[in-house]
Amino acid sequence: MKEYVAETGGRYTYSDDILNLQELALSMSTIFDGCSDFIISGCAVEGSTISPGYVWLGGKVRRFEGVTDAVFPYYIYESNRHESVVYANEVNKRGRTCYLCAAGKTVPTTADPVTGKIPATIEVRADYAPRFIDKFFGRYAVLLETPFQRQTIKKDLVLAGQFTANKEINSKTAVSVSGENGYSLKGIVKSDGNASLGAYLNGLLVNEIVIRTDGTFSFMKQGKELARVTGDGISYGTSLSDNSRIGAIHIQGCDIYNTQDVTDEGTIRINYYGVEGGGTKFRDFAVCDGKLSLTPIFKVIGKSATAQVNGLFSVHSAGRGIDLCNTAYTKDDPKLQNTLSWKDSAGAVIAAVGFDTTDSYRFVVRNALGDIVIAPLGSVDIIGTLKVNGKSVADTYVTVTTYTSGMNGKVDKVDGKQLSTEDFTTEYKRKLDAISTGGITEGGTGYVTSGAVAEALKTKLSADQNLRDVVDKGAARTALDVYSKPESQEVFLQISEGLQELVRLTADEVNNLTPEQAQALKAERQAAVRATLDAEKGGTGEQKLTKTSNLSDLADKSKARRNLEVYSTTEIDNMMAGKLGTDSAYQGIIFTSEMRDKLNNIETGAFAYTDHEGKSHAQVEGYVLIGKVVEQSAEVIGVDIHRGQRSIGVGVAEVEVVTRGLGLLLHHIVPGVYLTLGKVVEQVEWRARQAQHFGVLLHEFGHHGLA
Repeated sequence: MKEYVAETGGRYTYSDDILNLQELALSMSTIFDGCSDFIISGCAVEGSTISPGYVWLGGKVRRFEGVTDAVFPYYIYESNRHESVVYANEVNKRGRTCYLCAAGKTVPTTADPVTGKIPATIEVRADYAPRFIDKFFGRYAVLLETPFQRQTIKKDLVLAGQFTANKEINSKTAVSVSGENGYSLKGIVKSDGNASLGAYLNGLLVNEIVIRTDGTFSFMKQGKELARVTGDGISYGTSLSDNSRIGAIHIQGCDIYNTQDVTDEGTIRINYYGVEGGGTKFRDFAVCDGKLSLTPIFKVIGKSATAQVNGLFSVHSAGRGIDLCNTAYTKDDPKLQNTLSWKDSAGAVIAAVGFDTTDSYRFVVRNALGDIVIAPLGSVDIIGTLKVNGKSVADTYVTVTTYTSGMNGKVDKVDGKQLSTEDFTTEYKRKLDAISTGGITEGGTGYVTSGAVAEALKTKLSADQNLRDVVDKGAARTALDVYSKPESQEVFLQISEGLQELVRLTADEVNNLTPEQAQALKAERQAAVRATLDAEKGGTGEQKLTKTSNLSDLADKSKARRNLEVYSTTEIDNMMAGKLGTDSAYQGIIFTSEMRDKLNNIETGAFAYTDHEGKSHAQVEGYVLIGKVVEQSAEVIGVDIHRGQRSIGVGVAEVEVVTRGLGLLLHHIVPGVYLTLGKVVEQVEWRARQAQHFGVLLHEFGHHGLA
């Protein structure tokens, strides 16, 4: 890097010296490279006022002038532009790029003219704005105080002293505590979300406790789960304990007992719950003999509610016996059932004792294979009715006394005699055989009953009823080929109706129809009648036009012309009254598209100038008004007439002489006509060269201050 040196005696300042100073300034700003936009200094917020300051914005250091009416959030954004300066030969070119900034309540959405991108922005809030301390120092150092909730350190951080945290410690990988001999304790969160606290030896996992996302805990040893703690309890493979208590159940040695219930009803319930603590599946309970036998000595089958004893069932008590209790019904209900049954190995019942039906109170003793032997030491005393196959013995058998008493009331049988004294003789039989029966329909010579006659008369018509007693009058009319009065009204039209019957709608026909639909149906029927009669609708003949009249019989011709979108001759004459005839057509120059394009290409030009803020503006090529030329000439004229290393300059006072001497005949130019700026400069330079060649104006320029 070059450093500016100026010794005594004076020296020229070159553009290279200025570039070196600019390079030095730009090199200082490179320390902010890689930082996001922030406030370097100033820009303090107090109420609605933001003080002036410097900002790092869009990769440049910029000056912010401040504002007094900020509405938060407020935005400071870059505002860049190019400025032109006058080079040699009076040529305006880009001389500098201004990297400035502006501010407002919104973020600009249009591209910056210099960068071609949306301007970079700093958001200033009432309580925060990005500043030097957090955006620069916060990038390279750990801040003791930071406006942010957290700081990010992208490299390893080693603390030689004790580390104390007043809040939680977060890590995206692991938290480790290392000991001696290669042992370490490490806490991590795995990819599946489970947390692990593990003991490691030389980086290899030995034991760990896994805290799972479902709320369970697992105790692991070299990848094998030893135990798991869930909301339902602790599950593990083997329990080694001589004394254990779970809820009210106490297991001690070989004893299981309820140690919590202080009443006499303390219970140990087995298989109260089913699958997963629910009641969807039945459970069984088995007691075995300890000899690995597949058949338990005692088994309770939950599905059939059966207690099964696979061995000798022996009741030892001091006279208590065995009670069979039906818990569903009392003795007043015949549905009461309780039996003792014997089954074979296939489950078939071979014997039973007890109440076996639901519709009676009978008590049975059944042997399906053989006899039932009752062998008492004494007698068998039956209190009640004795039945055989459902019948009472008293109803089947009689005693000797009853039989003898009954026989004493009987008479002896006599051949040829009946029980009555009125004997049926042969003569009576011949008389009955002579009586025969006949029928009204089939004829015969026998007798018929009055009932048969009455039934036959019901099917006949009475002469005095005049056919009023006909059962089916419709069938009778069909047989006679005649119409009833209602039928004749439906078949034939009445003259008084005037064909109204053909178009009249019945109630059934108009049911569920809108008024419009009913009217349309009636119109359809009317049209059908007219088509049959070859007739027109009433009144339509008067609305027709006669072909031979050639539309002269139109009632409203104006409306007809509007419908046809045509004009009358009178309307045409009125519209053409103000028009020119063909004999008066324009014969001048036609304005062509080329003329139009030439006029469109005429653009307004401007002289190079410096505005009131000291900003230079480059010359814009185009056409200028004569008044602008005169105005510009009055302000400044600089014509360089190159003669070796000399130049002739003309001041403001010489405006009239120069314009007159250069031969710019401005009075010959029509006011308002545009001249291109290039043409003006070209004429000035040409007149200057003529003056240099012939020397015709030097004596005039001299006494007016020509140098």
